[in-house]
Amino acid sequence: MVDAGDSKSPGEIHESSSLSSPTKIRRIFMKFLKDNNGLYHSIKNFNKKISKDHFIIEENIEYAGKHIVLDLWHTSFDNRVKTLEKTLKNAIKISRASLLHLHLHRFGKEQGISGVAVLAESHISVHTWPERNYIAFDIFMCGDTNPEEAADYLVKFFKPKKNQLTIIKRGIISIDKKMS
Repeated sequence: MVDAGDSKSPGEIHESSSLSSPTKIRRIFMKFLKDNNGLYHSIKNFNKKISKDHFIIEENIEYAGKHIVLDLWHTSFDNRVKTLEKTLKNAIKISRASLLHLHLHRFGKEQGISGVAVLAESHISVHTWPERNYIAFDIFMCGDTNPEEAADYLVKFFKPKKNQLTIIKRGIISIDKKMS
């Protein structure tokens, strides 16, 4: 299901699926162009401009950044801090963000992990519930980054049987008349 929002929430997009499908997420939120070397690049990057204060300007909208809420159920996560640290660092690298600090805390043997990666462009936070086989990610990025690619990587890595992704465009300050 995809919900492009309504007049009360023009910046929200919801996607949920009973299948783990990074391809579905990519198809819904991004279109790609293949270059001469066979690499794919997001069309959004070609249409996106960044202001001096790191707001994103796309066609007829200007906003602070994208806030992605990602819920993963029934994953293949081994509940290890090292695994989560490596996975977060990879997601950050893929999204073209800059890591400033990463802190992960385990609540006890075989219990959940909570943490935050502080980025120059904002943050990624995570909370795990191994007893429920559930992981919650919060990804917020401004500037010339690709938070959807971080979410796509996390879904691909953790292989959930069910996921839900919500994207909110934060701090919308101008909308073209076509959008209203």
